[in-house]
Amino acid sequence: MKIVKLLSMLIVLCASWLLMPQARASCTSPNIPSQIQLPDIRVSSLLAPGSTIPGTEQTVTVHGSCDSADDGLPVIACYYGSGAESAGFPGVYDTGVAGIGITLINAQGQRIRGSGIKCDTRGTPLGYISTDGAKSFNFTLTLALVKTSAQVGSGALDQAQTVFGLGVFDHEGIGSPNHVSYAGNVTFSQVTCAVTPQSLSITLGDFPVSDFTHVGATTAAKEFDISLLCNDTVQPEVMISSANGYESSYPGVVKLTPENGAAGGVGIEMTFDGMAATFDRYEKTAGLAYSNQTLQIPFTARYYQTAGTVTPGPANGVATLTLAYQ
Repeated sequence: MKIVKLLSMLIVLCASWLLMPQARASCTSPNIPSQIQLPDIRVSSLLAPGSTIPGTEQTVTVHGSCDSADDGLPVIACYYGSGAESAGFPGVYDTGVAGIGITLINAQGQRIRGSGIKCDTRGTPLGYISTDGAKSFNFTLTLALVKTSAQVGSGALDQAQTVFGLGVFDHEGIGSPNHVSYAGNVTFSQVTCAVTPQSLSITLGDFPVSDFTHVGATTAAKEFDISLLCNDTVQPEVMISSANGYESSYPGVVKLTPENGAAGGVGIEMTFDGMAATFDRYEKTAGLAYSNQTLQIPFTARYYQTAGTVTPGPANGVATLTLAYQ
């Protein structure tokens, strides 16, 4: 069995139609209002305009119910700040900090485009009122900042410019207030960092199924480093993600890529800085990246037996490493 581990590096420093007042809102959620904490952010000079600024993506799960709402109505969001839509970037709104915009993203990865309390964003809904009579809803959304120009200004982002409102279209707001925003002001500055390599393949090797004798059996780990060189001292953060998904019962294990004849009963275990990898969230590196000094960030990968029986076949995987800087 052979695995090809592809690591695509992102170089980084890295609401609704409300016909009634919020006070009468009959839709409630324990998750709304939501104020999301965000640390000070260093924005890479190499990050392309239009890109989400790594480290700012914050996902919220929203669930709740309505007292009275028609089954199947869409739940939508609208931008409540005063910033104009950033030229050339639909669904991204000016924050008052040069080169920094804000966006809200639904579970399908679509940026919500619409502002004001009576906007109509049904084309990019967050979710829907259930059709089982419970009048419930359950969805995720992601608040994120976007680089909107080559040059990014320094300064603090006003919290009022980060607010989105949620509600059931042509009905009620969700919560009182019905807001999702960052908590407090966020300070920005720009830094230049070089990450190498920007992609790589790792071959874990071929192994007979007889090597896998029990759940938890592993092969020898393959080590690899990511090098980081910045022109100012930063605290790097790393997020590991995989479109293949994860073995939830086994920390740090990525599922194999689905393909004809693929091996079964194994996954790929990853470590980062000597610890089992956590997925889809940022973790600080053990050390700082000091100004003009290369930081080596260590990783390992190996096969991990996840079932009592292992079947032979291709055992490939893919992961993405995203770096953010504070």
